[in-house]
Amino acid sequence: MKEPNRGTAMPTPETGQTDAALHQLLTLPSIAAQLLTAAADHLAKHKPTDELTVAGWGRALALADARVLTGWPQYIAQNAARRAMRALSPDMWDGSRTRGEWSLCLRAAARTV
Repeated sequence: MKEPNRGTAMPTPETGQTDAALHQLLTLPSIAAQLLTAAADHLAKHKPTDELTVAGWGRALALADARVLTGWPQYIAQNAARRAMRALSPDMWDGSRTRGEWSLCLRAAARTV
């Protein structure tokens, strides 16, 4: 039954496009997860059997930052980076691991954010 005070909503092209864009956005991993995954991709691709050094970690993180966070407002980028770093558990740092093992750990952490 139609209410007398309300008209029928006519769908507009903008509504359909907005809904599709929103659906696509909601199915993407979070920015923090994308950051961890990008770092994991770099570590897995470049010398995965070598031990991960502080310099290697810094480079992987800097490249991931440039790839994922470029273009986002500063507040969003900083928040995503903080969330990504909080996802790394302290015990990950205890044992020495290869770059490939770190890649697996980062992918597991990415699933939590």
